[in-house]
Amino acid sequence: MPQVGETLTKEQTSIGMERLKPQQQTFLNNYFNGDMTQTAAARKAGYKNPTVAAVRLLRNPVVQERLEEMRLEARTKYGVTVDKSVRDLKKMRDEAWELGRFGEAIRAEELRLKATGLLVNKSHVMHEDVNAMNREQVLEKLDEFRRMAERRMKNVTPASDDVAEIAEDNK
Repeated sequence: MPQVGETLTKEQTSIGMERLKPQQQTFLNNYFNGDMTQTAAARKAGYKNPTVAAVRLLRNPVVQERLEEMRLEARTKYGVTVDKSVRDLKKMRDEAWELGRFGEAIRAEELRLKATGLLVNKSHVMHEDVNAMNREQVLEKLDEFRRMAERRMKNVTPASDDVAEIAEDNK
């Protein structure tokens, strides 16, 4: 694929090949090397509507081809692949667990799940004008949020008689 600024040959233009524009390359540099989300990369590259631009860019065949080239370059230059990273994170998790460093083990597993796309950070932002509410309304709203959170949580605490059973088994 021609780099930014390179002229296309007659054969390349005849088959409809396009050249990567400098702004598209800036987006890719931000996205791939800048550790940014696709929207943040588009915003930093100067796109007016970064959310839409990012989606369009990542669907563009010319951009996709260049992104794949950049991945291949990184893979050959640094020996980095998703498979290798996931395997390394699993090893780190297991070693940390064996040493009793549970926080480090949990963090390694979290990174491993994020790398494979199985864990996605989601946040919900709710805007409420608390200043316009009276005390009872605020307490009611807090209770509503508590109920919402409880519905989303899974109780993994063993029942008290299960704990006694486990303690008995460990003796």
